[in-house]
Amino acid sequence: MNSENKLLISSGGESVALVRECSSFLDIGKGLLGSAEPEDTQGLFGGVLLRIPGYRQRFSGLINSIHMIGMKYPLSVFWISEGRVTEKVLAEPGFHIYSPSFPSTAVIELPGRAISAFSVGNELAFEQVRVSGDVLSGGEKP
Repeated sequence: MNSENKLLISSGGESVALVRECSSFLDIGKGLLGSAEPEDTQGLFGGVLLRIPGYRQRFSGLINSIHMIGMKYPLSVFWISEGRVTEKVLAEPGFHIYSPSFPSTAVIELPGRAISAFSVGNELAFEQVRVSGDVLSGGEKP
């Protein structure tokens, strides 16, 4: 069975999401564009974490924005800085661009139904895990 590395995201000691990390220019630009709506894995939301390159982390606004052009489902978008949620938005499909008001180090894209997963100000913990099917490395279920 194929396995892959993912990030387990927790808040307040509770695991909330299991996401694919995007750090290359192309992966960051694509995010969830063109994908089917991510399915939950053992009660954890699926999605992506977009790592914002260092030179862009000091900016807010359009340079760290996401667009919904070509998306077929709504997204819960969370901008992160220093491990905390600084902003969130329920992004609707269509010709929309969503931009943060504050500089960010990362953006989390989850399905629209996950908008209440995190609140502004929540501190997040990130843990690299290996996933094979629905099982985390070490045999623990996510």
